[in-house]
Amino acid sequence: MYFNKKYFLYLVFSLSLLVGFLINENSSGGAKLDYEYLFPFTENFKYDFLNAIDIFAKDSGTLIHSPVFYILIGKAHNLFFDLNYLKIIYIIISCVLPYIFYLVLKERYQNNLDYCFYFSLIIFFSPYFRSSAIWLLGDNLSLIFFCLSVYFINKKTENSKNFTNFFLSLFFLSLCCYIRYYYFIFSIYYFYVFYKNLDVKKFYLLILISLILSIPALIYFFYIVNNYDFINRLSKHSNLNLFSNSLVILSIILFYLIPFLITLTNQFKIYVRQNIKLIISIFLFFLVIFCIDGFFKIRLIYFSELGGGIFMKIAILSSINTSLLLSIFSFISFIVLDFFFQGKRAENYFLLIILILSFPIFTLYQKYFDPLLLIFFFGLIKSKQIEKTIEDFKKNLSIIYLYFFSFYVFSIFYYS
Repeated sequence: MYFNKKYFLYLVFSLSLLVGFLINENSSGGAKLDYEYLFPFTENFKYDFLNAIDIFAKDSGTLIHSPVFYILIGKAHNLFFDLNYLKIIYIIISCVLPYIFYLVLKERYQNNLDYCFYFSLIIFFSPYFRSSAIWLLGDNLSLIFFCLSVYFINKKTENSKNFTNFFLSLFFLSLCCYIRYYYFIFSIYYFYVFYKNLDVKKFYLLILISLILSIPALIYFFYIVNNYDFINRLSKHSNLNLFSNSLVILSIILFYLIPFLITLTNQFKIYVRQNIKLIISIFLFFLVIFCIDGFFKIRLIYFSELGGGIFMKIAILSSINTSLLLSIFSFISFIVLDFFFQGKRAENYFLLIILILSFPIFTLYQKYFDPLLLIFFFGLIKSKQIEKTIEDFKKNLSIIYLYFFSFYVFSIFYYS
C-alpha cells in the first residue's frame, strides 16, 4: 500500500512538470528569458564547434556559465529534430533529482523512510527546479550530479574508508562543476573528508584523479583567459565584498529554514534562553558594522538592484532602509543557523563559508540556492536538530508541504 501510494505521488508530481511544459509555466520569472537568451548558443554548437566557442566566450552574458551544457544540448538536438522531444527528455531526467535526494536521506538517516520519501518530493514545489526542467536550463543537471556526489560521500559500507565511494563522489562533483563551475569550491570540503578517512596513498591518488578530471576545464580556461580578456571582464561582474554577499545568502537561507524552525519551536526557545549572551554579542556585531558603514560611507553594505531573494524584495518594497532590514533578516538567520549548527559548529560553519565563497558575484539570485539548500542542509550539515526534524516528519510534514507549496503558488501569481 505504501509503495503504491509513494509511486503514485511521484508519478503525479512528475506529470505536473509535463503539464507545466504544455502551458509554458514560468514560475521562477526569469527562466523563459534565460532560455531565449541562451538557447541560440546551443544552436551554434550543433554546426560549428570552434566558431560556437568563439561566440560563447565573447558574450558577457555567459561569463558564469560553462559551455558544456550547451554543447550537450546542441549535440542532442541533432539527434532529436523536434525540440519538444528534447525538452520532454530533459524533464524526465530532471525528475530523477527528487529520487536521488531521497537516496541521500535514506543513506544518512536510515529511519522514517516513508516520510523521507514524501519529503524528497518537495523539490517538485521548487519554482526554480520546475523552471529549469521546463525551459531546458542547466541548473537541474548540475544538481543531479551534485546530489549524487553527496550521496556517495555519505555512503556507508562495512569498510567506512571505502575508496570507491569517495572516487564516485569526486567524479560526480567534477561532472557537476563542468555544468556549473562555481560548485568547485565544495571540493575543499570533499578533500577534507578524504584526508580524514583515507590513508596517504589513496588520498594522493584522489588528488591525482581530480587533476586528470580537471584537464579539459584547465585547457578551456587557459584558452579564454589568453584570448578573450576573461579576467578583466569577469572582475566587472564579480563581487569581493563578502560581507554584503553573506547578508544576502543568509537572508535566503532564513527563508528555507523557517518551516523547519516552526517544527522545533520549543527547542529553539530553550536555545535562546541558554545562549542569550551569544545572541546579544552577535546582534552588537551586526549593529556596529551597520553603524560604521552608515557613518563613514565605506560601502561595506551594498547590493545589486536585481536578485537578492524574497527577503531582499520585501526590504526594497518597504519604507525601511534596505540595508538595515536585510541586516536584521541576516542576524536572525545567523542565530537560527547557530541553533541548527550546535554540536558540530566547526564543520558546519566551514561548510557555510564554502557555500558563501561559491558565489562571489555581484548579483545573487534565489535560483542559485533552490533546491540546493535542501541538499546542503539534509545532505552535508551534521545537526541533531535536523535529525529531530526527520524523526518528526510524520507529525510535521504537512506544515513543510504547505509552506513550500504556498511559495510555489505565490511565485506563479507573482510572475504571471
